[in-house]
Amino acid sequence: MSTMAKRPSFFGTVRGETLKVSRQLSFWLMLAGAFVLLAVITLAITSAQNIQDQLKTDPTAFAYGARDVFGTVFQIGSGIFLLIVGSRLFAMEYSSGTIRIIYARGTGRLALLLAKMLTLAIIGICLLAGYLVVAGAILALLSNAWTGSVAPLQHLPDQFWQDLGRWAVVQGMSMGIAILMAAAAAGIGRSLAFAMAASLAFFPVDNFTVILEALASRITKQDHPWLNISQYQLGPNLNTVLNLIEPGHHARAAFATPLQPVDATHALLVIGGFALAFAVIGVVRAVRPDVLE
Repeated sequence: MSTMAKRPSFFGTVRGETLKVSRQLSFWLMLAGAFVLLAVITLAITSAQNIQDQLKTDPTAFAYGARDVFGTVFQIGSGIFLLIVGSRLFAMEYSSGTIRIIYARGTGRLALLLAKMLTLAIIGICLLAGYLVVAGAILALLSNAWTGSVAPLQHLPDQFWQDLGRWAVVQGMSMGIAILMAAAAAGIGRSLAFAMAASLAFFPVDNFTVILEALASRITKQDHPWLNISQYQLGPNLNTVLNLIEPGHHARAAFATPLQPVDATHALLVIGGFALAFAVIGVVRAVRPDVLE
């Protein structure tokens, strides 16, 4: 048998990475926790009388409000989920010392990295599709309980469904950033602890620095450079990009946004720049690692 025939196939590597994720207890515990959180939020919604009245009088406003609430929950939850699972998946071989064995068995460095990325991308797509089904079912049940039918949600304007599609695209961007960030952190730190800590700390720190920049501007009584820095931060641009690409600007950011006005093109370029930087770091550190076979 030739040496080439002994090398693992790419899709075989993807299958192996999928098995690794599926056998992690933390993966299933986080999914269970997500369902519990969603149940709590649903109970909170059902107890709000003004939301019931809004569904009856203005279904479109109710639908946009529900999208913002459920959408924020998904953005936060899916980000944390993929950062934890991704950090573990990218860095576990370094921490356990098995990376040499994997390379010695013929798995290519870049192929292994791409297999992990594809595995996480599939997980992200499944999370998004599953969440849309579950959230849609919850809203349909609430509509039926409050109005006696799902008619208010069936007659929403086409613009809402187009904006929901834009929301899904932004969620895909956000999940892609989380995957690339986990890959970059794992490549830099060569450690599960570092990858997880760096990945999970990035967005909280990124959003909190916007507050510090606003305070610095007030203290120094200078707009420059303090207010301009936030225009080039990843978190604030991700938070505001949906509002910018929507014709009606219905989306409301739950976290920090740039302190100076930005347009959709600017936000997308900043997000794309960070994505490219994370991808380059992840690939370079995978192709030129510290570990030799």
